[in-house]
Amino acid sequence: MKFTGKQKAQLKSIGQNLEIMVRVGEKGVTPSVVASLNEALEAHELIKISVQHPQRDIRKDLIAELAEQAEAQIISTIGKTALLFKVNQDNPVISERL
Repeated sequence: MKFTGKQKAQLKSIGQNLEIMVRVGEKGVTPSVVASLNEALEAHELIKISVQHPQRDIRKDLIAELAEQAEAQIISTIGKTALLFKVNQDNPVISERL
């Protein structure tokens, strides 16, 4: 799903009030992190994640890897926090409002 600027702005607005649901620690992207990410995306569609690596380039790569493995889209990245979105085909929560 490709988003327009207006849709991305809507998602960012919704994301401001979200708590971090998935944290990536020093072990990086592990199967358990990906499983947690998939569960959270299925339940909420839009989630906030935190990647606690000190180097910006590595954080960016880890966020991209997570999004790819979960088949989600990166909506925004600010510092160590990223907003990911994936449509839930069975029970759309946010996607039906876009």
